[in-house]
Amino acid sequence: MTEKMSAEMAERYKDGFIDHLSQTIGGRKEMVVTGAKGCRLDTTEGSYLDMISGIAVSNVGHSHPEVIAAVAAQMEQYAHVNVYGRFVLPPQVEIAERLTRVAPGDLDVAFLTSTGTEANEGALKLARKYTGRPGYVAFEGSFHGRTYGSLSVSWRERYRAPFQPLLEKVTFVPFDDIDAAAAAIDDTVGGVIIEPVQGEAGVRIPSDDFLPALREICSERGALLIADEVQGAMGRSGHWYSCQEWDVTPDIITVAKALGGGLPLGAFISTSEIFSTFLDPPLSHLTTFGGNPVACAAAIAAFDIIERDGLVERAREMGDYLGAGLARLMETHEMLTGARGLGLWWAFDVAPDDLAMPVVKAMERRGVIVGSMLNADGTVRVAPPLIVTTEELDETLRVLDEALTEVEAG
Repeated sequence: MTEKMSAEMAERYKDGFIDHLSQTIGGRKEMVVTGAKGCRLDTTEGSYLDMISGIAVSNVGHSHPEVIAAVAAQMEQYAHVNVYGRFVLPPQVEIAERLTRVAPGDLDVAFLTSTGTEANEGALKLARKYTGRPGYVAFEGSFHGRTYGSLSVSWRERYRAPFQPLLEKVTFVPFDDIDAAAAAIDDTVGGVIIEPVQGEAGVRIPSDDFLPALREICSERGALLIADEVQGAMGRSGHWYSCQEWDVTPDIITVAKALGGGLPLGAFISTSEIFSTFLDPPLSHLTTFGGNPVACAAAIAAFDIIERDGLVERAREMGDYLGAGLARLMETHEMLTGARGLGLWWAFDVAPDDLAMPVVKAMERRGVIVGSMLNADGTVRVAPPLIVTTEELDETLRVLDEALTEVEAG
């Protein structure tokens, strides 16, 4: 897809990455990306089938020509002006209209951000400001981001402990346990934040009555229900928002990742009544780059592609196909102990846990990229672009079969 990079230049970039970019995980990187198109990545080591979509970002595929054209056209007009407070920017209006049109219930207002963790920070602030209550309830297995507020409501202790004290009055309860949630939600709780499907916990899907019951409890007790849809939105789950699987309308929805069509864009979505609390005092919440017009232009193009090409429905169809293939592999590989998914958002489990990364690496050597999960040891992520074909899914399943055979053989 792109001109081949020399081995010398590739090594220069690998050295520069180690020398000049902050490291948060040890080890030298293996590949330098040189291009991406559709469901494939080109690197200095070869071409790969990308089955994680930049972690649920590239729902319409890499480098979609309509997204590229939208970005170029917006750059010709302007890349950045004051995004909040002074001017009306048509790309912001266009993407907000789209987001709210497909949102459940009366969620008709969006605040645009740059990232998912920023969207979650805004949602936590909005819940506290609107209710006047300091407490939050979150769930075991959850992941909501790395900044202070979103980290405070993210479950895994190893990530929270080095940065404590964080937000006070955060209670974690077991996911899919309505009795535990009911016991924790009292008149001090302003917000209950949940991933309707837990992403980094291994695509954990609740029982059918859990989210409706949680919605009812929050309504009865005056707490705002925040649905973190950063991974699950924009068709990934086979819905525009994964909470629609259970016909639940949260008070606030947060989105990012696939929203921007590959560019940084997030949002938190609520009602005009709830958002009105940010008017007192004026500028109670603000951003410099959230809703950047170029990112909004990419988002508009990506949204329209998803809608026009029926990619929400396609995610369900291709997800069923992938799930059936994983079920067949479970019949022939004892180490493959489970698989689950919603739409094209899947995960499979291997045992023992420490064999997950060998399976990931064995698949990579055969030209397919899958990934691990932050909060689920022994679990592997499969979340391809929504444009993935049955042939590409067959290739993935074949490679997984070979990788499992290799790892089982030791």
